[in-house]
Amino acid sequence: MMLLALGAFVLAMVFKLFPFYLEGFKVSSTLKGLSSDTRVEGASDRQVKDLILKKLQVDDVDTVTSEHIKIDSSAQKRSVSIEYEARVHMFGNIDAVVVFGDNAVEIGR
Repeated sequence: MMLLALGAFVLAMVFKLFPFYLEGFKVSSTLKGLSSDTRVEGASDRQVKDLILKKLQVDDVDTVTSEHIKIDSSAQKRSVSIEYEARVHMFGNIDAVVVFGDNAVEIGR
């Protein structure tokens, strides 16, 4: 009976957390695709953010907002990173927080 309860608990966690990891994969692939996108050449930081947000909207990612997108400019390259966290109610008074912060890519000026 204990193994069945433990298995049900793990399965419930997987079903609740999987959508956030799927969104994390979509954010990561959006950033990787940004490095080969020709529309970012000569675009302002605001235009790059808008492009990212439009791609994420198409991929049905609601967790990432404009405030989560950071663009650091240097003389030759721009570094674009997305850091955010997602919270999901598990059960009772227990929530799970998933932090995504290792998404970064360099793009041309």
